[in-house]
Amino acid sequence: MDTETLLAAVRASLEAIEAPRYYENEHGFQGQLLVELSKRIPACLPPDGTVIEQEHQKTLANHGLNIRPDIIIHQPFDPAFHTNRRHGNFAVFELKRRASGTEAAEDFANLAAMLDLLQYPLGIFINIGSQRTHASLVPAHARGRIVIYATSLVAGHVRLVEERT
Repeated sequence: MDTETLLAAVRASLEAIEAPRYYENEHGFQGQLLVELSKRIPACLPPDGTVIEQEHQKTLANHGLNIRPDIIIHQPFDPAFHTNRRHGNFAVFELKRRASGTEAAEDFANLAAMLDLLQYPLGIFINIGSQRTHASLVPAHARGRIVIYATSLVAGHVRLVEERT
């Protein structure tokens, strides 16, 4: 999966979320983001069973960590095709509504753990209802692998900030 094509689909999906209601809570925004991603990402996905899923619990026994990412793009583990759960992972998302620096740092640490342990090549953080990316708080060892978006409505129009670490 081409990273730039995927990020273009993420940007277009975020720009399509214009209803103020979705900016009121993280779960509503997440649901609409899944709708928008589903319109754009299938064209980017390899035809090999890759899916977009929400809130897929990672377990310590199977994954080496216990984190519930908001959205993942991956091939579901199948021992007939994958040697371990690190194969077939493409992108992992964390979303936060109006994240404080502390909250963003916690999500960045979660993303870094999933990037390291599960070998996701790309982590995406979305700060909903804010123009702050908190990019300076991304752990040094995860820089270059996390892309951050801050998205908000300003006078009825989506304002999107993208920052790459």
